[in-house]
Amino acid sequence: MKLLSEFLGTAILILLGNGVGYSVSGSKMFANQPGKWVVIAFGWGFAVMFGVLVSIALGGSGHLNPAVSVYAAINSLDASLLAYIPFQILGAIFGQIVLNFINWKHIKDTDLNTVRACHCTSPAYSNFKDKALVQNLSYEFVGTLVLIGLIAVFSSSKVAESIGALSVLPVTLLVVSIGMSLGSSTGYAINPARDLGPRIVYFFTEIISMKKRKNELIGAYWSYSWVPVISPLLAGSLVGVIDHFVNL
Repeated sequence: MKLLSEFLGTAILILLGNGVGYSVSGSKMFANQPGKWVVIAFGWGFAVMFGVLVSIALGGSGHLNPAVSVYAAINSLDASLLAYIPFQILGAIFGQIVLNFINWKHIKDTDLNTVRACHCTSPAYSNFKDKALVQNLSYEFVGTLVLIGLIAVFSSSKVAESIGALSVLPVTLLVVSIGMSLGSSTGYAINPARDLGPRIVYFFTEIISMKKRKNELIGAYWSYSWVPVISPLLAGSLVGVIDHFVNL
């Protein structure tokens, strides 16, 4: 196990380390622009941290992510945890509606591609036109695999005892790291609720806000929407099976 631990630790090192190189240098990468991507990555990291803290403070589990709930359900053989999923999606919808309400003037005066990007993800290369389906699926799968795999590691008794009450901090930094290293091609949904809920809101927001500009409608990109749902769920399922039998 010690030899395997060195193998996996070094693999994560390269994946997240050299991943930054691709993110800031690769063609059409979202991070290949001055400043903005760092703000986005840290913003999402803090969003996860405070969302988890609120959930835990109210007696919840702090999943906030259907892929995490699927992982936990499989690992613990407890199907009741899947009941979290519809509420995660509804929470994402509600949060986006509030955000849109306070930004309504900005929405009406902003390019629709930018508005959609403030709701849900879309890839640098399209699934079929650019023949990037495998790449897009892989980015979301690997990103979620790293997320949930390391959450499982953080939850292990050895690590949990050493970090104690600071357990949410490593997850926060992990989300930031994934954003910087593995998020620049697909926008790193790595969470079906985070993508699907706001995408539904965008669908209606576009229609309502653009009554006088119907010729500008771009749609919610439903042809891509299944990728950030299926890939994270598959990754969560895989980690759940591994953790159940190997006990990470």
